[in-house]
Amino acid sequence: MPGEYYHIYNRTILSIPEFKEKNNCNRLLQAFLLANSTKSGQAFEYLRNNKPTSDVGFALLLTNALEIARSGEKLVDVLCYAIMPDHYHLLIREVREKGATEFIRKSNISIAKYVNKTKERRGTIFEGLFKSKHIDSNDYLRHLSLYIHLNPLDFIAGKEWREHKLENFNDYKNKLLNYPWSSLGFFLSGAPNDIISGHEIITDQFKNRDDYEFYLKSWTNDFTETDLFLE
Repeated sequence: MPGEYYHIYNRTILSIPEFKEKNNCNRLLQAFLLANSTKSGQAFEYLRNNKPTSDVGFALLLTNALEIARSGEKLVDVLCYAIMPDHYHLLIREVREKGATEFIRKSNISIAKYVNKTKERRGTIFEGLFKSKHIDSNDYLRHLSLYIHLNPLDFIAGKEWREHKLENFNDYKNKLLNYPWSSLGFFLSGAPNDIISGHEIITDQFKNRDDYEFYLKSWTNDFTETDLFLE
C-alpha cells in the first residue's frame, strides 16, 4: 500500500551463497537502481540492446540506462539494505500501488539472468518472490534499521550478537563500515548512496550520526528478536 513501510527479505535456493561473489553483489545493487522506476523496462532493454565495445564500456552504458530509469517515477523508497551471502534485507516505503512487488520482481529477474549467464544455468536463484512484513510502528521501524545494518555481524563477529550485547562495538565498527553491501556507511559517514531515499524518517529521530551509532551500540536495551526476524 502506498505510504506504508515494509521489511523485505529474500533467500537464495538451498541457501547457496551467490552473494559471496563481488560481481553478483554489484549487479544486485545495479538492479536495485534500475528496477526502481516506472521506466525500468526501457532501462533494462537499453542494456540488452547495447553491448560494451572497445569504444563504449559497460560503465557508460550503465550511466545511460540509469538516466533512463531516473526519468521515470520511483516505485519505492529504499531506506536501508544489507546483502548477505545467501539473502538480502530491504527496508522500503511503497510509493506506487504494487510498487514493492514490481520492484522486487524486476530486481530478482535481473540478478537471476546475470548469475545464470555467468554460471551457464537456468531458473530462479531465490526460494520465492520474497517475504514481506508490514511495519506498523515507529519503534519497529527504528529497530529494523538497526537489525539490517547489524546483519553482517553474522560472519564478522558470529551470530551471538543476536542474543548478547557486543563487548566492544568499536572492535567491529570499521569492519561494518567497510562492508560494501550495506547502507550503514551512508548512515554513519554520509557516504554517497544513490539507492537510498526517504531515510529521513529514521535519521531525523537522531541528533546526528554519532547518536545513531550509539543506538547501534546499545541495541540490546529494548531489542526483541521475534518482532524483526523473518528467517
